[in-house]
Amino acid sequence: MISPPAAPTLSPAEILDRVRVHAGSAWQAGRVDRGDAIAEVAAGAIPALARAIRDDQALRFDQLVDLTAVHWPHDGGREFELVYQWRSVRHNLFVRIKTRLADGAPAASLAVEFGSADFLEREVYDLMGVPFAGHPNLRRILLPEGYAGHPLRKDYPVEGPNFPEDARRNDLFGRLEPDGFWAGVREQGAS
Repeated sequence: MISPPAAPTLSPAEILDRVRVHAGSAWQAGRVDRGDAIAEVAAGAIPALARAIRDDQALRFDQLVDLTAVHWPHDGGREFELVYQWRSVRHNLFVRIKTRLADGAPAASLAVEFGSADFLEREVYDLMGVPFAGHPNLRRILLPEGYAGHPLRKDYPVEGPNFPEDARRNDLFGRLEPDGFWAGVREQGAS
């Protein structure tokens, strides 16, 4: 069993120094914000950097805690910001690494080396439309296949798509008027 130290073994500035070395020429910026180390690197460097910060004995960032994306539709050529957050349980450390991508440009998948990336990448793909090259099962995870668009993009219509409402109570007595959208869909494990 791992017993993490009560206090982090490195300061956020020391974490950034080590990440900068591992990122090399892909390093773009770094800062400490509210005690968290935040680095910005070129998108192509993410897979090698993820392995390097995992294998560095002083860092040991072996847990990808979260991956999310932010959509900046007016920032041409870098519309998406991917935000990776790693934790080192062994050393009680945290780092956030950001990168920018053009709309439609694929990010390299980390799902093979970091198991948690599997569902995290699928969520970003589903809700933002960012593809992950090399993902073993890249498909929607929250919305049904065939759903039009990606609802967390800032250019997504506020009123939503023309989505069927099979559970809408639309008469005076509150009865359902099904539209058949979910017809033929069975939950996994149901026979």
